[in-house]
Amino acid sequence: MVDKVEKPPASQVVKKDKPNESGTLNCFRETIKDVLEEITTLEVNTVIVRRISVNRFNATDFYEDLIEKLDYQTEQGLRKVKRSLLDRYKQIKDSEQKGIETPKLDLENFTCDLEKYKLAEKTFNEHKNYSRDSPELKRFERKQKCLQELSNKVSRLNIVKDEKGQIIAKAPTIRYFRKLWEFEQTILCEEDVYAQTIFQLDGDLTNRFVDDLFDPSRTKSAQLVLDIHQKALVNAESQWKSLIETCVNLVKYLIPYRVQ
Repeated sequence: MVDKVEKPPASQVVKKDKPNESGTLNCFRETIKDVLEEITTLEVNTVIVRRISVNRFNATDFYEDLIEKLDYQTEQGLRKVKRSLLDRYKQIKDSEQKGIETPKLDLENFTCDLEKYKLAEKTFNEHKNYSRDSPELKRFERKQKCLQELSNKVSRLNIVKDEKGQIIAKAPTIRYFRKLWEFEQTILCEEDVYAQTIFQLDGDLTNRFVDDLFDPSRTKSAQLVLDIHQKALVNAESQWKSLIETCVNLVKYLIPYRVQ
């Protein structure tokens, strides 16, 4: 996957202030617009988990960690790292033949990266060679599928970076990364979504339930899950309406200050 340093999407562009216009007000107005675009859909999931993760979301950390995983925990990534190491090794040998001494720090970094690659390759092959019906292999394949999907989604983004190569995480990017992070946590923590409700502002309503809930032997547990989901839906809908009302009121308040 190649990082792209491109012009940010329109939603991330901060327009120049016009005369007598507050820069802070303009940025705030753009933020409200982004929020309104994002809250047109309410999604409530009831998830059964084996443990509750203590991980906290950070957009920059998530992106850097994901790139690390794609490089050292996937077959495609390991091939890319191997090619890079071979190119570096060839450069070192070419320099030696020309009588040019490679800086000590470069040699140390190469050795460190080579050992890191060897360990990652060994771990990957061990997981890949688990017996066909083992839970370890199923877990490994599930993780590979998750990483592949994350790679596909991130590769389509225009990741904006500063001159130091650090990502510039604007509000839309942060929200999208958070969705990807939640997806990753669901897969890697082996969480199961038993009930899902999606309500859109135009009135469309979608309910999904796993078929396990309709097993006659699980009537009590199924009813408990449905009750919990219903309560979560009521609470979420109330907060959703309050958020929409707040945003609408803010827009009304900002109308007198709109750009002419």
